[in-house]
Amino acid sequence: MNWNEFLPVPHIDSAQKYVVFQPHSDDAVWFAGGLLLKLAKAGKEVTLVTMTDGCLGTTDVSMTRERLVTIRKDEDQRAGEAMGVVKHLYLPFHDGQLPHCGETTAAMVRIIRQEQPDAVLAPDPWLTYEAHQDHLNCGWSAADSLIYCNLPLYLPELPPHDVRFIAFYLTSRPNQFVDITAETEAKLAALSLYKSQFTPETLQMAIEYLALKSADVGASHGMKLAEAFKVLTPLHLHTSVDSEFI
Repeated sequence: MNWNEFLPVPHIDSAQKYVVFQPHSDDAVWFAGGLLLKLAKAGKEVTLVTMTDGCLGTTDVSMTRERLVTIRKDEDQRAGEAMGVVKHLYLPFHDGQLPHCGETTAAMVRIIRQEQPDAVLAPDPWLTYEAHQDHLNCGWSAADSLIYCNLPLYLPELPPHDVRFIAFYLTSRPNQFVDITAETEAKLAALSLYKSQFTPETLQMAIEYLALKSADVGASHGMKLAEAFKVLTPLHLHTSVDSEFI
């Protein structure tokens, strides 16, 4: 017997309230935008949390950090609105400096306890060859937060809260797939709002890549276009030798 037989994983759309952690302002649209649009259309409540200020993400030599932070936040807010996000929170960590667990975990636990979601989304920190520490540390800390968010002696000033499951996006070991055929046009329109991150050429490249990738994922699972996720419960995140294969 393994965990999947003993403890089934909930379906990704079975929650009512979600908190989505993204290391940078466009990550959730890139890798989970179709799901977020689908959740919003179904009347689910989505809170989006941008972990860093985006102060480094440009190749424009005339840009300043201060200007870029303002531009990124404006783009992020407009894209969030287009995705149906009901609340958008921003944490004060600097781009490229998101801590590994510790302070980041504590910030996430505070948000989880305040927002009381049924489910959490974050990038998969076990993604092979991922070199960006903000992505890795966002994912590690989100997983870490599910260990601590229901423990009353951790940050005792806030009452504990149980999260049913975490869904990792940007994963190479997915166990659930979401049909985004009807949402893809709106997802790509939202991505195009991040004008500071693209030239016309790189935006077209991004759109073509996402179209090909979602078609490839979908074709393997009886869908025209799809996004992939690794969904686990908190019990799968501690002393489990089976979670890699669920």
